[in-house]
Amino acid sequence: MLGAGVGGAAASYLGVVLDRGWAGSLEGRSHCDTCARTLRWFELVPIASFLALRGRCRRCGAVLPRVLLLREALGVALGAGVAAVIAITLSR
Repeated sequence: MLGAGVGGAAASYLGVVLDRGWAGSLEGRSHCDTCARTLRWFELVPIASFLALRGRCRRCGAVLPRVLLLREALGVALGAGVAAVIAITLSR
C-alpha cells in the first residue's frame, strides 16, 4: 500500500516536472490551467482527486487532461509492483 502511494505521488510530481520544468519554472503552487485558481491539498491526491472531481476543475468545470490520470495510475502500479518485489525478496 505504501509503495502504491509513493508511486502515485512520485508520478504526480514527475508530471509537474515534465509539464512545467521544460518551461523553466517549477515554482508556484499547482493551479487550474484554465481559470488559474490555486488547487487545495485535497485536489492534489493522486487518482482520488481526479475521480472525485470527475476529471473537472472545481471552480470553472474545465476538463482535466486524461494523461494526468494515466500518469498517476502508472505510478501507482509501478510503486506497488516494486514494493511487492521488495517484499518477496526480503521474505526469502
